[in-house]
Amino acid sequence: MKHKGFFITGTDTGVGKTIITAALARMLLNRGLDVGVMKPVETGCARGPKGLIPTDSEFLIKAGKSKDPKALITPYTLEAPVAPSEAADLAGVEINDEYILDCYLKLKERHDCMIVEGAGGLMVPIYQRLLVSDLIKLLELPIILVARPNLGTINHSLLSIRYAQDQGIPVLGFIVNRRHDRIHASEEKSPIIIEKLSGVPFLGTKPYIEDSLLDEEFIEKSAEYFEDLIQLDPLVL
Repeated sequence: MKHKGFFITGTDTGVGKTIITAALARMLLNRGLDVGVMKPVETGCARGPKGLIPTDSEFLIKAGKSKDPKALITPYTLEAPVAPSEAADLAGVEINDEYILDCYLKLKERHDCMIVEGAGGLMVPIYQRLLVSDLIKLLELPIILVARPNLGTINHSLLSIRYAQDQGIPVLGFIVNRRHDRIHASEEKSPIIIEKLSGVPFLGTKPYIEDSLLDEEFIEKSAEYFEDLIQLDPLVL
């Protein structure tokens, strides 16, 4: 395989990267592919009796039905709900990009392909001057961009795509994630404009799904939606 996977990033925080990552992981799993998941750094982790709980990472583990060590899937769990670099400073933790790479390579050896979820957008600082985009280049993965549907998404999406391209990061496509049942007037035309101006494929809009569903049902419904929209070969091969 050329890429052996892809990296999920967003135009902003809170756009639904974890939901999309989980849906794509389950979609590929349902197609018979052995999928590995990874979220290298997770912030905003709640503190439980056995330590910090990375809820996004645990959701990805469910989606990918992963049996990999959690310490490989999420090497860094941080409590403060802020950017990784700030959360690491507050916790007195040094984030080492080479250690993340080592964890990724160990996971990569176990699976047909890897899906890695980032933190926030491309220019979010992970540690000191290390940005999410730097990590993507280190892992040598192309990206899928997750965008919000409402007004402003054209600007945010085009800026993210242009920055990725300027950094030499391949952009496989972008997905719009609808977080509410209310449909904004911008939804109909925005993806068409983004695709036309950027030359990057629009991979579809994930519809709103009731978040009251059990995790397993929610994941399957999300995966089923993408089954007819996204071809396997351009994403993984």
